[in-house]
Formats: sequence, C-alpha cells, structure tokens
Amino acid sequence: MLSVLNQLTAYFEQKKGFKPNLLYINTQQLEQLEDQLSEADIEILSQLIGMEIVIVENTSAAHVSWAQIPWKHSKTA
Repeated sequence: MLSVLNQLTAYFEQKKGFKPNLLYINTQQLEQLEDQLSEADIEILSQLIGMEIVIVENTSAAHVSWAQIPWKHSKTA
C-alpha cells in the first residue's frame, strides 16, 4: 500500500504541481496501511502520510486528490 501511495502522490504532484491532501481508500486498504506502518490509529496514520484519510467502501483502487480543507492534524515531532 505504501508503494501505491507513493506512486499516486508523485503522479498527482507531477500533473498538478502541488501535493494531494486527501487519500481515498477502502477498509481493506486501510488495514494494509495500518500493518505497513504498524499503527492502528487513523488519526496518527493521517499525520504520518500527511493527508486526510477518507474511507470509501465502493472503491477498488486507492486515489488521491486535493481539497481546500483545514488541516486538522499537527505535525509529528
């Protein structure tokens, strides 16, 4: 999941010129991300990847986007 996330982010940034701030994934993909980062707390996961996580059950492929939303997470130390 991390390699997919890196590819999605790099492609988005290359096309748009800025980084995405939203990650859309289903619960299975969320579980993979939790396992790879050894973190079960979605709030901490969001901080680690630098994006808000939106869980969408009817998606088979993860995708990223950008929206003008206030960042609710503080930076990790």
